[in-house]
Amino acid sequence: MEGGLEVFVLPLPAVVSAQKGLNEPRYPTLKGIMGAKKKEIKDVKAADLGLSPDAAGLSVMKLEALPPRPPGRIIPGEPAEAVKELVRALREDAKAI
Repeated sequence: MEGGLEVFVLPLPAVVSAQKGLNEPRYPTLKGIMGAKKKEIKDVKAADLGLSPDAAGLSVMKLEALPPRPPGRIIPGEPAEAVKELVRALREDAKAI
């Protein structure tokens, strides 16, 4: 629908698709990013809404901890030498470039 709004009410689970180029993404501004860092994230539970877990239809199927990350690395020295070491580490150790 060109330039309009269409509302669908259907049972879940459902599959909805759209064509490529449907809209232009809105990229966040620096002000928006900084403001988002300060916003409080509300943790709403089913009981807060007066629902039982059965009525909400949600259940935790699996919970896994993320694997530990290796510690960061500080490259000491003069900036010119540190940059050379950083590029070497990215190429050879991390294979990132």
